[in-house]
Amino acid sequence: MKKKSMNLITAVAVLVVLSGVYVGVKTYVAKQEEKENAEEEEEKTQVFSISSEDVHSIKFVIDKKEVTFEKNNDEWVKSDERDFPVDQDKLIEAIGSLNNVEADRVLDNVTDTTEYGLDDPTNTITITDKDGKETVLHVGMENASTSQYYVENGEDESKIYVVADSVFQPFMKTLYDYAKAGTFPVIDSSTVSNVTVDENDDSYTLTKDNNTGLWNIKDQDGAEKADSAKVSSLTSSIASIAYGSFVNYNCKDLSEYGLDKPYGTITINYQEEVEEKSDPTEDGDASEENSTDEQDTTEDKKDISTMDSTEDKDDASAVDSTEEDTSATDSTEEDTSVTDSSDTQTRMVNREMTILVGDQSDDDGRYVMVNNSKEIYTISNDTLSVFLGKTKEDFWDMTVSYLSVNNLESLQAEYQGETHVIDVSRETSEDNSGDDSSTTSTTTLSYQLDGTEMDDSTPFTTFYNKLINMTGQKRLTEKYENNNKSDFDVELEDVDGEKTKIDYYQYDTNFYAAVVGQKVYLVNKMTVKELIDSYKTLVGQTDSESSDENSDLVSEENATDEDSNSADNTDNTNGVDVD
Repeated sequence: MKKKSMNLITAVAVLVVLSGVYVGVKTYVAKQEEKENAEEEEEKTQVFSISSEDVHSIKFVIDKKEVTFEKNNDEWVKSDERDFPVDQDKLIEAIGSLNNVEADRVLDNVTDTTEYGLDDPTNTITITDKDGKETVLHVGMENASTSQYYVENGEDESKIYVVADSVFQPFMKTLYDYAKAGTFPVIDSSTVSNVTVDENDDSYTLTKDNNTGLWNIKDQDGAEKADSAKVSSLTSSIASIAYGSFVNYNCKDLSEYGLDKPYGTITINYQEEVEEKSDPTEDGDASEENSTDEQDTTEDKKDISTMDSTEDKDDASAVDSTEEDTSATDSTEEDTSVTDSSDTQTRMVNREMTILVGDQSDDDGRYVMVNNSKEIYTISNDTLSVFLGKTKEDFWDMTVSYLSVNNLESLQAEYQGETHVIDVSRETSEDNSGDDSSTTSTTTLSYQLDGTEMDDSTPFTTFYNKLINMTGQKRLTEKYENNNKSDFDVELEDVDGEKTKIDYYQYDTNFYAAVVGQKVYLVNKMTVKELIDSYKTLVGQTDSESSDENSDLVSEENATDEDSNSADNTDNTNGVDVD
């Protein structure tokens, strides 16, 4: 037992000694590595150094041509093109990489520089200091595996220096990498009032109605209402347009970029807020008095008008039984100055931007020129695709027929040989009991079915909401002919006496064809069935057709759940071509 204890003690002692040896060896190795690294740092050879402030000019090869930049009143200019928009920061950054050029290795007594690429240098950089002294650095082949360049200083051609490639990468760019590029004009999309796109032989125009805020789409064949969501997506994208590459700051030959005969032209009309300084008057007191008088006069001249509310077709309140109009002062005046301070005012001015779109560029975009600026940039194809490659069909409003109940005079519908008429009556009352002097007008709507007053308007509002919110999944562009009788017909008459007729024909197993004048919409069959069901509830009508037809309608509920794209692939049961 005593012997085992001694062996254990001995083993522990040996372990302690070995641990100490390990720590000592580790410390020694670390110190040796530190020493070797310090020696390597000391062994680095300086190839060239200069303070950025002492550089007067620098010449190097760009796009296989020698280009010289020189200082002019503390600004860098391109020697042969003083109008060239030099990016001061980028050039100063490139010059800064030459402040202290050090070599990782030095190859002495080199007689043949061919194998290092110095017989035909990748670049030659000539630095001239403020005293006129020139230094020439020849940059040869790049060793891609070590990320180093072979460099020769013209002052001693017997040595070749191996230098980190990060020193010379700033000099391996294109000319316009050293140019100060402009930015695409900033446009507030909410002020856009018109967008016109001409592309080859096709063109379309989106125009905003300033009174209603709604958009119309038109081409050479006419105009019609546009889908507000699609137009909003287009106008919103205008604010995010950005240039890709800067190509030419003063283009003299548009044909070089395909801009003499543009691939497309985009014209945008919008408004911009500008600041203007008002003219100060000599007499301060008189100025203050005149200013007050002018303000009072302006207040007197303001028009008091009824503010029109924007009708939202997706809001169920479109068919509320009451309509409330409140008189209010319209404080928004086009192009009216708004005083920001005693000597500065702002106003909205009309602007127009024209974007010429040319040939395809190398960066997956196209060359563009904005407002005949002579500056050529690129814009990505993704950005331009919002405008180009479109037709008016892409912006069509797919609402079959919308008429606010506030403007409805009467409605006539026919289903299964029975015709019913709903008339709308209005009663207006005024209330001026408020604290202010304004008068509130309230219009109450009531409905008569076939001449009998409806006690409960809910069935009508349910039906009417479905009717005016009916949307097509596709619109036919070819002439539609159908010799069959329509399943359901509705005729709307507005308060001005204008009538609109909607006829629903069975198109195929998935769709109804909703015909409104010359327009034909393909509408989900199940949606039309829901419309008809709500109409039957309204008028208390029951189906008189066979149970077989009723069962067919029920079976169609499953068929109409298919993807809307099936409208493009459906059998042409009516002899109609679908684009």
